[in-house]
Amino acid sequence: MTSMPPSSSPLASASEQGSCRCGFVALVGRPNVGKSTLFNALVGQRLAIVTPKPQTTRNRILGILTRPEFQIIFLDTPGLLQVQDRLQESMERQIESAVRQADVVLLLLDAVRPRDRLQLVQAFLATYRGPLVAALNKIDQLEPEQVATLQRSLAEELGLSALLPISAQRGDGLDALLAQLVTTLPYGPQLYPEDMVAEQPERFFVAEIIREAAFNQLDEEIPYSLSITIDTFRENPQKTYIAASIHVERDSQKGIVIGRQGARLRAIGAAAREKIEVLLGRPVYLDLWVKVRPDWRRSERDLREFGYR
Repeated sequence: MTSMPPSSSPLASASEQGSCRCGFVALVGRPNVGKSTLFNALVGQRLAIVTPKPQTTRNRILGILTRPEFQIIFLDTPGLLQVQDRLQESMERQIESAVRQADVVLLLLDAVRPRDRLQLVQAFLATYRGPLVAALNKIDQLEPEQVATLQRSLAEELGLSALLPISAQRGDGLDALLAQLVTTLPYGPQLYPEDMVAEQPERFFVAEIIREAAFNQLDEEIPYSLSITIDTFRENPQKTYIAASIHVERDSQKGIVIGRQGARLRAIGAAAREKIEVLLGRPVYLDLWVKVRPDWRRSERDLREFGYR
């Protein structure tokens, strides 16, 4: 397994051939390495939700970056995992689907915790045989000499020819990463309109924003036990009305999500509404309800209803 070789001028090369490069890039890595932060930085818009908790991303999310010389369709994926329930089986299928669709995989590693669950990365590399670009994220938290040493040791341990040093949070190294990704893509026409940046409908992103707000307000296991459905999405001239349900698995979790006298649910709603209004560009009335769906993570029917494939 090797990383793709760098090119000194990928964009000029595309121009000389009278065509642009276009293709799919799947972001792969263990949980909490910063895939969604990098995805948002590369696309230039905040499409994927980001929280400090692992396994925040559950679905494959598509984001499009278009320039005159190229169009990259990025696929953000859940973190590599050891499956424990049907929801995680769905998440694993999302990773597999993205990798099959991708022209190149962007493998992301964590400079702060480089060997945390490294076996998940090793297992992925043992089966993947396609084009690969590898990057070492969060270099802003280490000294330069530490980064250089870690690049060499991890590349040798994983059988990679190189690791590009980046900071998705600060933007360090992203131009070089983007240039290398472009060199891996085939020449061809753009697959999406130039002004299109996402494929999923507004309802999907609204549900994700609510889930992000809940993740940030709740502790321990509870965030992983909830899912969001959009029950009503009604656009009015003055204000968009959205009714959404937060589904949990047990009655005790429902009480925690609501909080004393509804305080936590109001906090979730306030945080989500602010970001939804930015997303939609208009005022929003957000009506949240909490409902119990016992053991929905283990139910194929419930998973299909909640949009997990």
